[in-house]
Amino acid sequence: MMKQLIEHMHALDAIPNSSLDNERKYRRLRRDNPKVAKLRAIKAIDIATGKSAVAKQYFDGLLDRVDGGLEGLCLVVYGPTGAGKTHILKHLRKDPILQSFETEEGIQRPMLALDAPAPCTLRTLGMRMLKHLGLPFSRALREHEVWDCVVANLHAQGVGVVFIDEMHNVLSGRKDTEREKIAMTLKSLMVSETNPIQLILSGLDVLSKFIQKYEEVERRSHFLEVTPLTSRDRSKAVRFLKDLQVQLGFPGSGFDQDDMPERFMIASQGYIGRIAYFAQEAAALAVSLDGDIIAAEYLAEAYRRPFGVSPDNNPFLMANINQFRTPKRQFNYDDLTKLKGRKKLEESLDEAA
Repeated sequence: MMKQLIEHMHALDAIPNSSLDNERKYRRLRRDNPKVAKLRAIKAIDIATGKSAVAKQYFDGLLDRVDGGLEGLCLVVYGPTGAGKTHILKHLRKDPILQSFETEEGIQRPMLALDAPAPCTLRTLGMRMLKHLGLPFSRALREHEVWDCVVANLHAQGVGVVFIDEMHNVLSGRKDTEREKIAMTLKSLMVSETNPIQLILSGLDVLSKFIQKYEEVERRSHFLEVTPLTSRDRSKAVRFLKDLQVQLGFPGSGFDQDDMPERFMIASQGYIGRIAYFAQEAAALAVSLDGDIIAAEYLAEAYRRPFGVSPDNNPFLMANINQFRTPKRQFNYDDLTKLKGRKKLEESLDEAA
């Protein structure tokens, strides 16, 4: 079955489609594929964790400040790629009062949420914000003109909270003068007299170092580090895995049974985001193969693809999980977010510290 699936995917790739732009092409494939709804649901899962609860408590305080028109603060969620930062942000963004609505004067957006692309300059970030505000813009606009438009339209559309995921991409390759300009731009959003913005930034550990370097931003910030689960957190892992299999649409998959929690923990190095990544990949395979459960073989395949390990050293297949050896071939989890320039960014921030 798996061989047939791969052959089918290759056949699809060979279909001529030069007359179709990408958006239309994929719309056509979605119309013809009844499994798409399941795959979309798998991609969209969001499960609250202990870190989510801590973030929500602080975030509720930020929302109170929006109501009171008070100076903005910043929540900095940081940790390695795959740690679960995006899950936390997705959970916060679901608050009903943050959803957009129509008025006689146009759309109102209590929240603006976006990912910083890679690579990304301060100007690029501003242009991405204008795009998410639904505004046409000229590529001839200079950086300060872009940000003048951003500030004006955040106010006009009632935006009080801004989420920026992958914020480390804005820092990559930037000189000291550019970093200072980024920091002061963040500060100016928070201290605006007409429309103070509450910020939620997410990124790698270097984001935390960057914020701490600029006192005017640091003293307005709260830091939440996303750390891995350990063997002492087994009960937390079990609860997460129970919810995970339900949200994926395969409640009888046994993620929380026997030694499966340990297998997930070892495969992911304890990071919630990585647990979800392997489970989502395996769930997509189960959908493609019309499986009723997410079998261990599907999880093993999701792990094998990046690491290239044999069944004897695959945490989802090997008989004795205690004999697991860390693969020599390391999976670059940065690929999950198309991260660029991480090493260069870490080195430059270390030199500036």
